Amino acid sequence: MNELIATSNRETQLRWTSSDLDLLPDNSNRYEIIDGELFVTRAPHNKHQDTCGNLYYELKTWSKRTGLGYAVMGAGVLFSEGDDVIPDVIWMQKETYTSLVDESGHFRG
Repeated sequence: MNELIATSNRETQLRWTSSDLDLLPDNSNRYEIIDGELFVTRAPHNKHQDTCGNLYYELKTWSKRTGLGYAVMGAGVLFSEGDDVIPDVIWMQKETYTSLVDESGHFRG
């Protein structure tokens, strides 16, 4: 007689949150949480940083000239406890800037 054993292939998945970031080492890695999953990347290549710097400069220059908004480089953006990222460059309208920045200097969106 064959024995039937029920097993589950479902793995228990850990969901990272923004508060978990405080537990990680303060080193040159970039830690981001997207949909509860932790992503760890090394510091970007200098060509990547140069491109980001050029984009930031152009956006900042345009923003100053038009007065329509602000360009920010490398700021943390918290969409939810399970979505905490660090985009290379962001731009936002002048009217929404102050409502999105929190006391720690991160943006909430």
